[in-house]
Amino acid sequence: MTRWLRRWAEWAIARPRLAIALVGLLTLAAAPGLLRLRVRTDGRALAPPGDPTVRFDAEVRQHFGLRDPIVVMIETAHRDGIYNPATLARVAALTPALARLPGIGTDNVISLATERRDRVYPNTLTFRPFLDPPPTTPELLATLRGDLAAQPIFTGVLVSAGGRATAILVGAPAIGDPGFAGYDRTLLVRRIAATARPYDRPPDRILVVGAPVAEALLGGTIHRDLVLMLPLAVALIAFVMWLGCRRAWAVAIGLGEVLCCLVCTFGLMGWVGIPVYLTTYLLPVIVTTVGVADEIHLIWRYQRVLARTPAGATHPAAVRATVQEVMRPVALSSLAALVAFLSFLTSDIAPVRFFGLFAAVGMLVCIVYALTVVPAAFSLLTPEALRHPCLAPGAATPAARLAAPFLRRPRATLAGLGVVTMAMVAGLRGLQVQDSWIESFPEGSPFRQATARANALFDGTHVLLAHLAFDEPDDRAPRAGERHGPLLDPRALGAVGGFEAFAAARPRVGGVLGPYGELTTVNYLSHARGRGTRSIPARPDRVARLVGYLDEIQGERRRRELIDDGLRRTLVTLFLKDANYRQTAALMAALRAYERVHLRPLGARLGFAGDVAVSQAMIPAIVGNQIVSLLLALAGSLAAVWLFYRSFGVALAASLPSALAALWIFGTMGWAGIPLGVATSMFSAITLGIGVDYGVHFMERYLAAGEGTAAAAARYAVETVGPEIVADTLAVALGFGILALSRVPTIARLGALVAVALLASSLLTLVGLAALLAVRGRRRPTSAS
Repeated sequence: MTRWLRRWAEWAIARPRLAIALVGLLTLAAAPGLLRLRVRTDGRALAPPGDPTVRFDAEVRQHFGLRDPIVVMIETAHRDGIYNPATLARVAALTPALARLPGIGTDNVISLATERRDRVYPNTLTFRPFLDPPPTTPELLATLRGDLAAQPIFTGVLVSAGGRATAILVGAPAIGDPGFAGYDRTLLVRRIAATARPYDRPPDRILVVGAPVAEALLGGTIHRDLVLMLPLAVALIAFVMWLGCRRAWAVAIGLGEVLCCLVCTFGLMGWVGIPVYLTTYLLPVIVTTVGVADEIHLIWRYQRVLARTPAGATHPAAVRATVQEVMRPVALSSLAALVAFLSFLTSDIAPVRFFGLFAAVGMLVCIVYALTVVPAAFSLLTPEALRHPCLAPGAATPAARLAAPFLRRPRATLAGLGVVTMAMVAGLRGLQVQDSWIESFPEGSPFRQATARANALFDGTHVLLAHLAFDEPDDRAPRAGERHGPLLDPRALGAVGGFEAFAAARPRVGGVLGPYGELTTVNYLSHARGRGTRSIPARPDRVARLVGYLDEIQGERRRRELIDDGLRRTLVTLFLKDANYRQTAALMAALRAYERVHLRPLGARLGFAGDVAVSQAMIPAIVGNQIVSLLLALAGSLAAVWLFYRSFGVALAASLPSALAALWIFGTMGWAGIPLGVATSMFSAITLGIGVDYGVHFMERYLAAGEGTAAAAARYAVETVGPEIVADTLAVALGFGILALSRVPTIARLGALVAVALLASSLLTLVGLAALLAVRGRRRPTSAS
């Protein structure tokens, strides 16, 4: 394999202009695809489609006709709260304005202007909405207050407990819903905000929150971050390269690789119609920082070849000597990184697979550039254009001076590293899976503050749907006229009521809305608000009459969102204030335990749906996939190194530093209480794919040291390749460190974790691996051809 790669580079050296032109044409062919790129930031795209919860959620959404709620909250500073004509007039005007937005419609907007009370129009049986007639007098306002008090199911959902705020609920279609393929929810969120803006004036203020809003804003925040961070990453990489080589042409070659890689990778995504997901938003920084590592090694080695080239030697000979020395480790380290990224293809989550696929594509483009454009550019430029101005052969490098004390006492060094490793292993016990959408926003961000305010005033902005299905046979189910089903049985509804009460008492549950609460309220209103009538009737025919009243008051479509026509399936909506993975898992476990004792004896089965349930399936699936990817990346790196060196010992030695670095970071996360989440779990496979570069280049120099002791060979490797590894580490770690500036805390943590892991991998290579090799006998493997 190495022979073919050398022939490739030899061809580029012999025909440099043609080689550069072909890579340029490839880049130009990919460029139009950038105009075809689409963005998809909804969280459901990250959910594993084969997961039972995800399939069940899709079935429940279709069966009950559900949409994801966007909450438009109107909070007022008026002394009477929302019970003043101006605020209520805004609700009445804003509600139809939101209904007119594309993809919404009147059936998918709920507010005080749409919900009905137990008052009818004169000489009809048609129930009035709460805001009809417009409450403009003290008497009408008092009536409205009393009517809402009589229907407490709206408190915490449409009206805050203290009457300081009211909400308009807008049902957003999900991407992939029938008739909404390609629907842009980000655009919908912008339209809702624009529609509400004219109504946002003192003493009222309007906040727009909800899971669809979080997804849309998160994508926009990441996009704005990349606009800032990508140029910073490129500038930092250019600066580090200039510090190392002190030549503008060398920096230009590296930046050319960055441009080529970005255009080809994202252009290909556009051509094949793969959208930019929340996962692939990070690709520009990743491929920019990772891909430039090859150029650092090639340029540094070429400058050292020039420094020792005798006078009169031909320029192409120096280029060929560089290729001869560094081709195998460059190709091997790139292949190992490519394999590490391809390990993400094992995920059953499409955005994660596409992240791995196109990161690998980026690495492949970088390999092509390194083997084609770089040697061709060396051949076209004069040696003076790239020669290091102050490089003196034989001088001790800073890396060698740093490692020297540790190599003088290699066993003590290994003992110290062993102690640190054991401490990190102990930290693994504190490692836990935890994630939350809201934690993707900084605490001071407007959206997080708006969500906190909405959670303080209302029951909660996250929704967990508890689906209850009763399996009673048809011949045993109650019947009343045309209605027939188990939910006509007062005992079944009583059990549902007990479930609603139990759920409402759980920690972090702000409120519960279900069929028991709805039907008992209807019974109370149908009996003219008589004392003792807020209950379920004892006979199925009277229960059927309540269902009919529910149809008349709210409409059949709204009733079907609560109880299906077969009267077998119903939904209990749990409003959560601060939903995160661990708290929600504890809540769902408690509800399952309640089901086993109180619902199963009645033939009822419990299932979960909604955005919270999907997140519960998504988070462990992604984290688990990342752990699998880590193991596959490790196995792939070992296999790739073995393929080139035909020695498992060399493969293990080259992969050990990056594997230990990942272990160190996992342990540090456990000690520091940093949880494994959707973003932070991605660091491990990335670290292994990039960090193995250091071990590969180190082992190549170690094996090329010639005759001598193992300690001398280790010192030779540190001396010759140490500066390259340090420069590579600084460039890549600083590139990822730029992510720490992100306004998205989870991405900031990912960038910091990768940067620290790469620094640890570099340290473990130049100190740990060197010390390990110094105390072992040398064994030269058979080189692959």
